[in-house]
This record gives sequence, structure tokens and C-alpha cells, in this order.
Amino acid sequence: MPDTLMTRWSESLGGPFPLKESKDPTCCLVCIHPSDRLGRVVTLGAGALVVGRETGCELELVDDSVSRRHAVLRPTPVGYTVIDLDSTNGTYVNDVRIETRQLEPGDRLRFGNQIFKYLSGDRFEAEFLEASYRMMTTDGLTQTFNKRYLLDVAQRELRHTRRTGRPLSLLLIDVDHFKAVNDTHGHLAGDEVLIELGGRLRGLLRGDEVLARYGGEEFCLLLPETTLDEGRQVAERVRVAVERTAFPTERAPLTVTVSIGVATTGGQEDMTVAQLIDQADRKLYEAKRGGRNQIAV
Repeated sequence: MPDTLMTRWSESLGGPFPLKESKDPTCCLVCIHPSDRLGRVVTLGAGALVVGRETGCELELVDDSVSRRHAVLRPTPVGYTVIDLDSTNGTYVNDVRIETRQLEPGDRLRFGNQIFKYLSGDRFEAEFLEASYRMMTTDGLTQTFNKRYLLDVAQRELRHTRRTGRPLSLLLIDVDHFKAVNDTHGHLAGDEVLIELGGRLRGLLRGDEVLARYGGEEFCLLLPETTLDEGRQVAERVRVAVERTAFPTERAPLTVTVSIGVATTGGQEDMTVAQLIDQADRKLYEAKRGGRNQIAV
């Protein structure tokens, strides 16, 4: 793929980002988390690539959650194999801890807090463009939509509600005592909680409902054609799904609960997206003040 396409795509995400030079890359890693490194592209050549915190690693990641020599990617006749080098926090492929794994195009690699997408093969350019779109709309850690995408969809749905008078509900969902999780078990355990929470919430989605990570440990669920009472029912399903089963982490299973604020508009009010979110946010803090692990509407 031409370097100019890589550069154009990098700049569209707010770059430029550091790109390793390659006239015709056929394999690369694209950083999708954390946000301050979003879009960094590392092209893979004919030799092995060592990933780690140590100066001199081909992919140097300045991050305390990454071991000095964390993992190595080795070329094979059919692509690349990733091998964990007895790292402290492990190497993950598609959120599964591995020792050795042959990579497939589209796999997500996690080294500590750093997450990359592996792109390779005959459809390299198409996969690269697809990855660019996903990075502009999707949270790299939880694989839910991001705030930017949520606000765009919410604006469209609010216009539809004003035009038709059909209800629109919005849930703000916040993990209770999340700071204590990070302080007690570490930020990697906190990330595992957010990944698991995103997966559980996605499993509850129906139809045109939109789930997004709104920021930090806060998620937003947009519910078109949903009344306040129906929104309350959805919120209760969410609360129970989180509370019912402990969240698996590398440290230990953790009991997690959420507080939820629910707001609804029927289109009669002259309401903006920001005002609808503010209403849900006020109810969220009401649920927090009420003792957490509960809903306020």
C-alpha cells in the first residue's frame, strides 16, 4: 500500500504518527489503544521484532505494564507468530492470554496497556481502511463505540424524535468504586473489568440500540423508540447482568456493580443532546448518592 495512503490516514486521526518506512508493506501493527498513541503504524519486515520496554527493542513501548523484553513476533511462511517472553503481565491475542500464537489478519494484540491490530495478506489495503474507520468510531480497549460516534448518532436520533414524537431514552452507566479496583488490583485489572463490562453490555443489545464508552469507567446506552419505563427495565437488566457474576481478572475474580441514570425525551421539549446527557448524568449521581448499585430515573 502506498506510503501516502498511510500518511493521509494517520493525519485524519490527528497525526502525524511515527511510521516505520516501507515502500510496500504487507504486514503491520496499528496501535488502537491508548488514545495518545492511536494510529501509530509499525510495519513488519523479514526479521523478528522484539516488543518491550527496554531500549533497543524493535518496538519500544515506554509503559510500566510492559516488561523489558515482553514478546517477539517472528515471520513464518504464512505470516507472523507472536511468542510471549515470560512477561509479567502476559501477552494477549483477542483478549486470551497466550504463550505462542500464529496470527490471523485482524487479530488484536495486547502487551500490558498497549493494544495493536495485526493486518496482513492480500486484502491489506481494504483491511487498513476498515481499521481506520473502526478507530474513528470504536473504543480500542472495550470494542464498544466511542463518544464521538455516540454523539453523532444521538444527534440524528434526537432529530427523528422531534419529527415523529417517538420517545428516545439514554442510560449513563458508571462502575461503582472503580478507583478502588485500580488502586487495589492495578490498572490492568481495571482494564479487564472494562473489557468484560463492554462484552456483557453488548450481549444485551437489541435492534438499533447503541452502546458507547463515554469516558473512563462510564458507558452510555442510547435507546431509540424507548419510553422511560422501558428504559428503566433495560437499566435493571444491565444492573443485574453486572452484579450476578464476578468479573474474571488475572489477579482474582472481582465483584462489580454499576449505578445507572436514565433520561427520556418525547420530542416535545426543545432539548439538545448535551441536555439529555446532563439529565441522565444528574440521575446517575442521584443513584450514587443513594448507595450505588441502583437506578435513578
